[in-house]
Amino acid sequence: MMSAVRARFRDEQGIALPAVIILAVIMMTLVGATAGFAINSLNTSRLDQDWNSALSAAEAGLDDYLYRLNRDSEYWLYNASNLPSDGNVAFSQWVDVPGSSNSQFRYHVNTDQLSSEGIIRIVSSGKVRGTVRTVEALLRRRNFLDYLYFTEYETIDPAMYTGYPFSASEAQAACAHHYYDSVGRHENCSNITFFSQDVIKGPLHSNDAILISGTPTFQDSTTTSWDGTCQNSECVASADRYRGSGTPNFANPGDPAYAPPLTLPPSNSEVKEKADAALGGEGCLFTGPTRITLNSNGTMNVTSPQTVSSNCQTGTSRPLPSNGVIYVQNQPSSGPNAGTCSSHPLGYPVSGDINTAQYGCGNGDAFVSGVLDGQLTIAAEDSVIITGNTTYAGGTTGDDLLGLVANNYVEIYHPVACNDWEDGYCTSTSNLSGSLTNPTVQAAILTVDHSFRVQNYAYGSSLGTLSVFGTIGQLYRGAVGTFSGGSTTTGYSKNYTYDTKLRFTSPPHFLDPVASAWGIKTWAECKPFDAPGTSGQTACS
Repeated sequence: MMSAVRARFRDEQGIALPAVIILAVIMMTLVGATAGFAINSLNTSRLDQDWNSALSAAEAGLDDYLYRLNRDSEYWLYNASNLPSDGNVAFSQWVDVPGSSNSQFRYHVNTDQLSSEGIIRIVSSGKVRGTVRTVEALLRRRNFLDYLYFTEYETIDPAMYTGYPFSASEAQAACAHHYYDSVGRHENCSNITFFSQDVIKGPLHSNDAILISGTPTFQDSTTTSWDGTCQNSECVASADRYRGSGTPNFANPGDPAYAPPLTLPPSNSEVKEKADAALGGEGCLFTGPTRITLNSNGTMNVTSPQTVSSNCQTGTSRPLPSNGVIYVQNQPSSGPNAGTCSSHPLGYPVSGDINTAQYGCGNGDAFVSGVLDGQLTIAAEDSVIITGNTTYAGGTTGDDLLGLVANNYVEIYHPVACNDWEDGYCTSTSNLSGSLTNPTVQAAILTVDHSFRVQNYAYGSSLGTLSVFGTIGQLYRGAVGTFSGGSTTTGYSKNYTYDTKLRFTSPPHFLDPVASAWGIKTWAECKPFDAPGTSGQTACS
């Protein structure tokens, strides 16, 4: 019996041994496969990590150049063939990302668009071990074109006061202050308020404190240079950085956010330099009241009776200036365009218009209308008067761009007749022929000393809606109409929309703030021409 058991045990041992060996082989195979998978996963993870880190390194290159540019306003002059004295060699070779031993960047800078559009184009590459990624960015100073609305003072123009509670000169002293200044605005100054009917279809910045009533809607970023604190005894501190009892609808939590002020230049003479041949300008310089009608075929009709000598001819179907700049100057006291006048050469004001003080016969006023095919800036030493629809041949999606830059006003033409006078005041008015119904203006608008406004805005009858596609920058908030119970009684209701292409391009030689920081306006990953890239990337410019 025992021998039979032993024999069976020996037989079972013989069967078990091959099974154990097979199991061991399987286990070793699984261990090897697992180890191989782990090693491959580690390699894949490392590649993924390097891929992401290379993009961070490229962005570090952007930050490095931007930091240096904001410290030295002439840093744009440097490149691979003209290295700066600070020892920066990223223009010509790989340099380490600070704090990293295996991440590097280098960049190439293109300033071809700097003089015409204020743009620097930078291509920055980041490298981690053998992985390279590249981004392209457009750099531009923060400027007036970044905003649908830019305003220095949230109050009406002191020039609009006619005696009560101030004369114009008294209002200039009392009202030309920010709400938060150590000497603030007088309590009797007329402040501008955003109401429930207001829908702001673009970014907004005010150097002043924004006043709100009701529930206006701000559809994009909203910023202010008031930090919410107060410097004068009449200023009320606010954690919300806006004034009033309203409950506005902001696009971004925390708006209005704080942003440093933008400073208007003292005049638009910088644009004149681009038009005056005597100063090396390649644009068109006209003298005295000048009518400019833009044609949809890329030409213009120009009437300028007091322009005796110019680098551009007047007449019909004239070409746009080569550098895209027109400047209309006041009639000078000397030189070939000098002279005196007793009547307006273009016939303004029209018969019956109560706006008799609006037009000086020798003023550098530009009367503008038409359809622009191209890119153009029209600047005036006095005012720009929009006498008809002023639009783009390519519509709102094309590449046409118009800048309107005035030292005094950019305004909508609106002649009004007085039908009844009582005690020296006009008590009944009516719109005259030439008043615009539902006008459309597609342009970047900037007024240095005054406002964008409608002539005689408080007189006549309602003329519908004023549509602006572009930007509006002004020293004071200008009025375009009056309202009662939510309805327009005189002038226009507003339909203003931001032209988003102004985030990264501008009308030729448009005015910049006196001083502002450079920033990244757009960026995208791209594939350098001289290096392999990733499928789907566009080539760098």
